[in-house]
Amino acid sequence: MNIEILDVIECKIPKALGDIVKPTLSFMAFFYQQGPYRKVRREYMKSVMAKGEHCYYFPAGLLQRVLNYCKERNIKVTIIGEVERLKATAKPALKGITLREEQQRLVDKAIKDQRGVLVAPTGIGKSLLCLAVISAFPKASTLWLCHTKDLMYQAAEFAEKHLDKPKIGFIGDGVNNPQKLTFATRQSFIKHVGALGCDYDIVVIDEVHHLSGDGQYQTLMRNILAPVRIGLTATMPTDKEAILAIEGALGPIIDEVTIKEGQERGTMASIKIRFLKVPVDYKVKDLRKYQDVYRAGVVENTAQHSLIIETAAKHVKKGDSVLILVTQIAHGENLLDECERQHVQAVFAQGATEGIIRKEIKDALNSKDIHVVIATTIWNEGLNIPELNVIINAAGGKSEIRTLQIIGRGLRLTKTKRQLIMYDVMNLNHSFLLSHLGERLAIYTEMGWM
Repeated sequence: MNIEILDVIECKIPKALGDIVKPTLSFMAFFYQQGPYRKVRREYMKSVMAKGEHCYYFPAGLLQRVLNYCKERNIKVTIIGEVERLKATAKPALKGITLREEQQRLVDKAIKDQRGVLVAPTGIGKSLLCLAVISAFPKASTLWLCHTKDLMYQAAEFAEKHLDKPKIGFIGDGVNNPQKLTFATRQSFIKHVGALGCDYDIVVIDEVHHLSGDGQYQTLMRNILAPVRIGLTATMPTDKEAILAIEGALGPIIDEVTIKEGQERGTMASIKIRFLKVPVDYKVKDLRKYQDVYRAGVVENTAQHSLIIETAAKHVKKGDSVLILVTQIAHGENLLDECERQHVQAVFAQGATEGIIRKEIKDALNSKDIHVVIATTIWNEGLNIPELNVIINAAGGKSEIRTLQIIGRGLRLTKTKRQLIMYDVMNLNHSFLLSHLGERLAIYTEMGWM
């Protein structure tokens, strides 16, 4: 049976082979059906393949998955066509950077494979690794996609500093200036993908775990014809739907460096987890809806706010920098009010804050011209703050990806910092908050931080 490679986006197989490989290209989905008394959840297997006339089509990034599945079952297949590749014409190099052993390993593997995901925590320097990969293709044009303008500007700053005379352009934050190396937000580039989708040889997706089965990134990747397709993330999703979406658009994991490996090599800060126990509030225990519990128990909990800012103030007196993370603007504003009551100077960074201002705030926190920053989820991931000493997770939550991304803000080692302190708010005032705390404790234990 044949597998035909149509282009960098899609492969074609006969119906008989499609029926055989369907299990590896399917995930558990669900819908709700109205029953006699209430809606009932119904589960079914959903395939990522598209049905054609006597054939199926599947995303080209899943080719290796299909080949592995056939090999395990002794099913002989013949490949028709070939995956388009670029020839590396230069040795990967960055100005002012000597790659460590584990960094060089990831770069070499990415240049060899040319499709897939590099998985590494923030302290490893994923952006720098990808720039090293790009440097091996000096004649190629590159599109670097981000989901926030903060990440767009940060990646461009690294490129300006470490690549040899890069021609940098932007599509995002009100700018439309594509160049040989273009940094763009996905929200802005999707407006231009019809005209520019064929213009790039390399496409990079920063924080690729945001790619989903039917989101903007999928639309973009179905219309961008770049043969080299690399995703960057510290935390790959674990559910099969997300894995198939990422793998289909880009390819499988190229290589991985874990936080534990980085710490064992002495290239990442050690992590110390501390807990802030919130006073008992009996009013919260009687609430039934999660939204009400979160609002009363977290967003509007003045005792918790006071405890968090008191802790931040103690670290400021030691000269430490502190990042306090929230998910709701109202929560950040309440914490900012508490800072004023306790005479702690702080800045609140949120989505409405202009991109250039957010960059200035980030740089000031890193240089410790500002000691306390409260930030919404725009700062949960990707941003590089090497000198950050303390993180306070004021928002709680149970997501493994979010928890590890939060810690990633301060994992880099510097001449003056060897350890990151992470405060988790221990709120026992409702079963919802208690169960989320349990999820986070399990993550800390699994990572060996407890």
